[in-house]
Amino acid sequence: MKRIDVDELEPFVRALVAGLDADDEVASEVAASLVEADLAGHGSHGSIRMGTLYREMVEDGDIDPQAAPEVERLGPTTAAVEGNCQYGQVVGRRAVDAGITLAEEGGVGVVGVRNAAHLGRIGEWAERATGAGFCFVAFVNTGGTAPLVAPPGSADRRFSTNPLAFGVPSFGALPHPIVLDIATSQVAHGKVTKRAVEGRPLPTGWIVDETGETVTDSQAYEDGRGALMPLGGLTAGYKGFGLSMMAELFAGIVGDHRVSGQDEARRVNNGAMFVLVDPTLFSTSEANRERVEALAETIHGASSPEAVKTGPVAKGEEAVLPGEPEHETKRTRRAEGIPFHEETLDLLADVARRTGVEASIPASFER
Repeated sequence: MKRIDVDELEPFVRALVAGLDADDEVASEVAASLVEADLAGHGSHGSIRMGTLYREMVEDGDIDPQAAPEVERLGPTTAAVEGNCQYGQVVGRRAVDAGITLAEEGGVGVVGVRNAAHLGRIGEWAERATGAGFCFVAFVNTGGTAPLVAPPGSADRRFSTNPLAFGVPSFGALPHPIVLDIATSQVAHGKVTKRAVEGRPLPTGWIVDETGETVTDSQAYEDGRGALMPLGGLTAGYKGFGLSMMAELFAGIVGDHRVSGQDEARRVNNGAMFVLVDPTLFSTSEANRERVEALAETIHGASSPEAVKTGPVAKGEEAVLPGEPEHETKRTRRAEGIPFHEETLDLLADVARRTGVEASIPASFER
């Protein structure tokens, strides 16, 4: 494991994106988002993507680095964004910016998104919206592409991880917004891919095969064995499945995008519904600050007996508010560097050599 300084990493990732035929603006926006994911502790949606999914999508024509997203205002509080399969990090920015404009003018903004390639870490869009002072909700699907998840009682890959994201400003009560970004499957697919690159196994209960056995070999899943279970697994997977179907339909209807069953031969292609709401229309900032303070004190004041565990993949042994782990991880990694397995650094360096930007490989990548 090595730690890479953010000031070294971001120019390198920018060079990788540019090496795959993107202009400077696109390369800067994509690199900023990927490194932000690395800083937040979500490496599954960070720089590693340039060595796996995004490189493959550009090479196969599923991402068009030269495309221009189109924003169409549909009414006083509604807009549609046609991504034209540009990088989702570019499309997501345009969608949030459109929602902010609508919410500033009319108190609410509802934005439909289609053909966004891969929107990346949806929590980033929640953070951008809350940073502008708005509450945020997102429902995301893949329009029938990238089937990875099975319905309850099945091991057939029928739909995608269909994430949900929510964001609420903290109104000065906390140094970070309250942001929840979750897959409606047991885990985001990127976390499985990251473990496969690093040669690490999976926890039990994430993936099931047709024999009913759990799959812990991350590469075996990448090669087609088994399917991700819906959020809740065997205990409450019907709830995760239900949430996923709502994400499928809201993203499909508001985004004017496809849903599972209307397959298209693409690797990933996100549709979404983004909703931004001005909270000051309903209550004062001071009253909302008091709400956040009370909630934070209640959660942080809960006892944490050693015998009661948060779970094998939770971050820490005590309950924290959504968005708190990312805030603390960013602070630490900006000071100490971002940890990477050497297998990931080797993969990214290989992409740099293949795309003719090997001069950009940081010296710190060397073993």
